[in-house]
Amino acid sequence: GAICPKAGGEYQYIKMTYGRMASFANLWVLLIVNSMAVAVISLTFSTYFLSLFMDPGYAHFEFIKKVVSALAILTVVSICMYGTKAGVWVQNGFTITKFVALIFLVFLAIAYLCQGHTENITAGFKGSNLNVSEWSGALLTSLWAYNGWNHISIVASEVKNPEKNVPRALVTSMVLVTITYIIINLAYHTLLSPADLIRSESIAVHAGEKFFAEFSEGWLTFARYFFGASVAISTFGALLSITLSSSRLPYAGAVEGMMPTLFGLVSKRSKTPVTSLAFLVSFIGSCSFVCVWPSNIGDLIQYVGFMSWTFWGLCFVAVIVLRYKLPDIPRPFKIPLIIPVVASLTSLYLVVGSLYANPLPSLIWIVACLVAVPVYYGYVDNEKMCHLWMDKLTNKLLHYLDAGDVKQ
Repeated sequence: GAICPKAGGEYQYIKMTYGRMASFANLWVLLIVNSMAVAVISLTFSTYFLSLFMDPGYAHFEFIKKVVSALAILTVVSICMYGTKAGVWVQNGFTITKFVALIFLVFLAIAYLCQGHTENITAGFKGSNLNVSEWSGALLTSLWAYNGWNHISIVASEVKNPEKNVPRALVTSMVLVTITYIIINLAYHTLLSPADLIRSESIAVHAGEKFFAEFSEGWLTFARYFFGASVAISTFGALLSITLSSSRLPYAGAVEGMMPTLFGLVSKRSKTPVTSLAFLVSFIGSCSFVCVWPSNIGDLIQYVGFMSWTFWGLCFVAVIVLRYKLPDIPRPFKIPLIIPVVASLTSLYLVVGSLYANPLPSLIWIVACLVAVPVYYGYVDNEKMCHLWMDKLTNKLLHYLDAGDVKQ
């Protein structure tokens, strides 16, 4: 992000390293992956949000959950359309709220230990699966919690002094999140047994209820609502973050001629890519109904993780390649080569392990990625065809939208 502070994130890094074809394939897959991720997070939000007001066993709960999920997406998109600053302010407020809830839960775990309850934490990893070939699936699921670590680089063009602030934000946030996750997982393992962790649909709520179970019914109700609301706020913040960054992908592609010029229109008032956001909403809706609604969220995370780590692995390798390909380019932030080497090998293990454990879904993703090849050479690389049907539509929409020309 420091040597290429442009909108698009890894799309830009892959383009610098491997060329336009590879970057288009990355953009193609990222649109699907991020849209599906938005749909999954919105469904998670609606589940926890509705659980505060109604019983999940209610006959029409699933239908209402989908409606609330769609409304959450539209709300987030409206915030993003209003402007980047509005989205950042809302997200910062939700992040602070989330950390307050996590700190409170950690103090509950410490108090639980002080009461002499050490049976869960001393169990350690007893009964764990020691088959290394099956660890990749567990790692893909757990690493989903860190999904979003790269989103600051996607909006790098909107960051002040990105050469310094993007690396600073990445390092600071990853260290803070990693430490927080380790502490909070220790808290969970203190309050809940391994069986409870596997069985629970809402670990934070269950952990809070476990601590306050010895108190009055009022405290138990407080734990249920406080931690349920905290999880809902957390997922809404994640939804805002991924929507804000994902909307810049079609925009980045349009600016560089990888996607229709239409998606490069920027609002004169809010300075946001309005048509890119509108496209994202439509695409999310399609992905939601086709892929998310009939699927198990855990399986979906596995499938999305396969392609995500494929391209992240290429980005890690790109750090090594660019070190020798462009040795004289200014590098405001430089890391030891051992870091991208370890990251590349880890990505390789996750991708190969996923392919071994789930061959059919992984092969479907590979085919979906390869479809980008004829699309690229038939449309993107054919300038006459590209302009033939998109320019007129773009000019007409300029009249109806509060939008300016595509930024170059």
